[in-house]
Amino acid sequence: MIVLALLALALWDSSRAQDEQIPTEEEIGSVLVLSSDDAALAEIFPSADSAQSRSIVVDSTMRAVLRSRLGWIVRDSAIAYFDVFADGRRLGAAVVADEQGKYRPITFMAGVDTALRIVDVRVLVYRESRGGEVRHTRFLKQYRRKSLQNPLRINRDIVNITGATISVNALNAGVRKTLAVVEYLYPVGGAR
Repeated sequence: MIVLALLALALWDSSRAQDEQIPTEEEIGSVLVLSSDDAALAEIFPSADSAQSRSIVVDSTMRAVLRSRLGWIVRDSAIAYFDVFADGRRLGAAVVADEQGKYRPITFMAGVDTALRIVDVRVLVYRESRGGEVRHTRFLKQYRRKSLQNPLRINRDIVNITGATISVNALNAGVRKTLAVVEYLYPVGGAR
């Protein structure tokens, strides 16, 4: 009886070890570079004639404010940020961010207007074997005009893509984080 129990335990450990193996490159997917920052900015803000880039350091005060607005801890130490202008007038801002997919981060840019609504979103780099449909305009246009007041829930605010739930959740979180960052830096349209 003990021998059978030990044999069953050994077989269970063996199958569990196979289930927990590190995924292969094929399972993870290749790196697909879709756009540069400049190209994405031009697509999101076509009337812009200039942009000022800066790196925003996420200090403890900003982290606490973002946590209260989002309901989760923002772990970024810095955020790539662009102020976007046309004829000297501020059109809005864009943020480049990474959000964790199943195995690797998804890099995207989200543009926000001065009314703190999403102008558009572009996936810059996709690194997964599944869920790549989130890079298509047909999917991304769902974010347009969303604000921080929109919870961005799957199948309520954003229609999910079968087989891409993790990627959709990653973009939902990233877009909400972008909105919170821009709102923190430009509360009621003014600069912080």
